[in-house]
Formats: sequence, C-alpha cells, structure tokens
Amino acid sequence: MIPHNFSEKLLYAATAAYSRLRRNGLNNAENIKNIVAVKWDEIGDLCYALGVFDALKSKYPGCKIQLICKPFALSLVAEHPSIDEVATDFNKLPAQIDLWLELRGTSESLFKAMRAHPRIFLDRASVRLSNKKMGGHPHETVTNLQIIEPLTGKLDVAEFFPKLHPSSSSQSLVENWLKEEQLGNYVVFHPGARRVLRQWSPQRFGEIGNYIFNRYGYQVVLIGDVSEQDLLAAIQAQLPSASKVFPASMGLDGLSALLARASFYLGNESGPLCMAAVSDIPCLGLFGPGEPKVFYPPGPKSRYIHHVLDCNPCDQLQCKYPENSCMNRIQTQDVKILVDELLDDTKK
Repeated sequence: MIPHNFSEKLLYAATAAYSRLRRNGLNNAENIKNIVAVKWDEIGDLCYALGVFDALKSKYPGCKIQLICKPFALSLVAEHPSIDEVATDFNKLPAQIDLWLELRGTSESLFKAMRAHPRIFLDRASVRLSNKKMGGHPHETVTNLQIIEPLTGKLDVAEFFPKLHPSSSSQSLVENWLKEEQLGNYVVFHPGARRVLRQWSPQRFGEIGNYIFNRYGYQVVLIGDVSEQDLLAAIQAQLPSASKVFPASMGLDGLSALLARASFYLGNESGPLCMAAVSDIPCLGLFGPGEPKVFYPPGPKSRYIHHVLDCNPCDQLQCKYPENSCMNRIQTQDVKILVDELLDDTKK
C-alpha cells in the first residue's frame, strides 16, 4: 500500500508512472461508460475544473461521471448537470471503471485506482510535469482540460468554461434574504484569505465600498466564513448602513446563488474569487504572494492587480518586505480605475 505520508513530489512521480502503464486503453476509447474523477482539492481549484465534466459529457453523452471531492465542497457541485454522482469517499466505486481521472488526488486515491484497474488512467501530475518542462504552468482552467486531451483532442477553454449551478432551494433562500434585507443592486466583497499576507487592508476595502456606493448606488454585501466575522464587522462599520453581511450558514451553494445575482465582486486571492470568476459577473481579484497567471480570474469580465516582486512566489508566512508588502502596494486608486472600467461597462 502507498503510504499516506508520501511527499507531493513522490506522489506526482508515482501517479505519472501509473498513468503511463494505463495508456493502452486509449487505443479503444470510443466506448467509455463509467468515469471516476477525483478532485480532492480546495474551492477555487474545484471551480476551475468544472469545465472538464462538460467536455466529457459532450464527448461521451451516455457516460456516468462520479466525482469524489472533499465533504465541504459537496454542495458546490451537487447540482452540476454533467456530474451524475458526488461522493466524499471511495465506498461506492463502479464495478468496472473505464476512465479514472485524477484531477487532484492523494496517496489513497492512487492506491484505490491501482486496485480498481481502470481501462484508462489520466492524471494531473503528468500534465504538470510536462508543462514544467515546457517552461511553466498555464492557467488552471487550461491545465484541467489538458488532462483529458488524450481523449478529446485540444479543447477551447471558452467553449468549456467552468460554470456553477446553484440549487433551486438555495436560489429561493437567497432571493428571500435579499428581500428581507431590502437589497437591490449589490456588489460582493470578500476581504478574507487563507493567509494574512494575502489580505488587502480592511480600511481600503471600506474606502472602495464607500466609493462604489456613492458613485453607483450599489450596496455592499460582505462574505466570509465563521472565522472571518470580526473582519467583516470591522469593514461593515466603515460602510453605509445599507451594507450587509451574508450569513455564512447558507454555505457554498448559497454563496453561489448570491454571486449569480451580484453586479460586481472584489476580493483577495481565495476560493470565493474563483467562484465569482465562473459566475459570469464582473470581478476584480487582488493578488500578492500567489503564483502569477495560474489562478487569476479568467474570462472577459474579470480583472486582477498583482505587483509581482522578486520574492514571488513566497511561502506566504514570512514577508521579505514587511514595511511595504506586495498586497500593501495595491493602491485604492488602482482599484477604483478598474472598478469604473468594469461597472461603467455593465451600465452601457
């Protein structure tokens, strides 16, 4: 059995090696019926992989796709029309697996695949290693589609752009909440991030919120998980009384429904930014320590600001320039220019 403490490099190497052993099935890839896809990853990574399932359904209309993901992400994909079943473990694998798709796996998922003997095994590790040799990693939406290219040929990201599909129940809950809070046109801010060094100044978020309210009349809805409520309250105190904090209890599916109705999104590099980027709304991402290009919000309605310093990408724990970090170098005037570009365009 593959040990659970496998390092990422060893896991990548083992996964890529196993993938090469299971490529013979590509010679007879027309009749694919059962697909198991593993995406044991975070919110944003999962969002940027959703186009893969639409592409597979387009190629194999009669196939059944089972997605295995982390439990917290379940509601985010439960209603996706190209995903037939969502699981959070490996207890109900099909008896015969035609394609095992390792979009982001673990040592456990690799071991399960080796025991299941799928006809074809395609993986992220092989693609990442190949891209590294070619000079660098493209955007995640591109990388995910590259994984299935041995089956589909080269794919256009615009044709299979990721999309969220909030449930009808969450849409109704959000609609009722908006009515109760007397929210008309609104913008969404997410000032939090997994690492402190990814966070833009709360005071600057407050300044932009007031700018949008005074110039466009849009109310601000602040979002964040339970651990970010104090941060949201501090920013809300700077904003007009019409601003609201979205209940974290509505979960990712509720957040998806909220974003679908929003006029604009502003946030640091985080999972909610990726959700906004695939929600067909104007959004602006603020980047600091993160790797350039790979996770920028894609699409014609998205913009980003990123001052890439000589220390990028860093460990996001120790800052080389604590007196003037990369996030601190993002000025409110820079943000206002892009806010105007995106919001003025929506009013044309």
